[in-house]
Amino acid sequence: MDNETLRKELEQAQADNTVLINLLDKTNNQVFTFYHISRTIASTHDFPEMINQIFAVIGKSISFERASLYLLDEDRKVLHMQYSLGLPEGHPQTINVGEGLPGRIAEHGEHSHIHDLSIFYDTFNDFIHSPGETPHQGAYIGIALKSKESTIGVVGIESSRTYGLTVDDMDFMAMISHQIAAGIAKSHLFTKTEQLSRLDGLTGLFNRRIFQTTIEQELQRRTRTHAPLSLIMLDIDHFKQFNDNFGHQAGDSVLQELGHVIQEQCRHTTVDSCFRYGGEEFAIVLPGLDSTNALRVAERIRHAIAGHRFTVIKDHPGRSVTVSLGVATTNGDCDPTSEQLIRQADKALYASKQNGRNRVTLHEVTG
Repeated sequence: MDNETLRKELEQAQADNTVLINLLDKTNNQVFTFYHISRTIASTHDFPEMINQIFAVIGKSISFERASLYLLDEDRKVLHMQYSLGLPEGHPQTINVGEGLPGRIAEHGEHSHIHDLSIFYDTFNDFIHSPGETPHQGAYIGIALKSKESTIGVVGIESSRTYGLTVDDMDFMAMISHQIAAGIAKSHLFTKTEQLSRLDGLTGLFNRRIFQTTIEQELQRRTRTHAPLSLIMLDIDHFKQFNDNFGHQAGDSVLQELGHVIQEQCRHTTVDSCFRYGGEEFAIVLPGLDSTNALRVAERIRHAIAGHRFTVIKDHPGRSVTVSLGVATTNGDCDPTSEQLIRQADKALYASKQNGRNRVTLHEVTG
């Protein structure tokens, strides 16, 4: 064998070795990604944190500068962006199914791989991440996330380099998409289970366990801020008689509607917290409200309930549902325990019952 032949064989061997090393590195990166995504899903329940970690792990195997994650709403008509990387501030957060490339991926459940974005923009005049984006060069991979054969969302990654994302990258993203979808489903199930554990199953209000936690947290907060804190306890008047006359199903219907009426009269989506305390008794925690304003809220609730035409009594003229309410407010330097504040609100509620029902009584706790 002459020297030239030996040299060529050596070069070929080196080239083959380089290919094997690159293949091994790629395989190791993919194994690393699979492992760490699985580990993240297993150890993290917080959805935003889980998604952040997943994209960080993917970035160790595939080079990309921009990314987006959309999830379908329950009606499967709108996609909501849950994660973005490298996108301009103020970009739209929702799109309709069928709108833009992510919307079409969600609609048809098929992946997309664009080698040259400049051709895509010239041909379709469309967007890959968000409406109104500026056309630019690069490459894109869009993957339909599926759970139980049903599309639940779309993940898109983008390289700033034309042909910067390969077919192998797309195949790899398609493989790990099942992990991502499983992680999202697990996170949502955990969140739903956690929410259900906090809520009363009949009224949808927070339950008594969460009430105890909330009232203690608010009392601790006011020791620092010295802001007023009010508690309303209310009870349905003659509820036992109502159940005896109309049945327990009718009583449950009243409790459900009452919960909605209470929420409508409070700042329940921002500041106030509404609870089913037990049976036909409810509680409302009002941070920052003094006795005067808490009384206004209590009277507003009492009036709204007395005027509400509950479904089960619409065919019974002259019948109505009323409540008695007790308000306890702590001001100044007085720092009652949760038990003391609840007891004072209960005393005020009992006084309303004793004095004729369908009324509000105040007990102001002072130092």
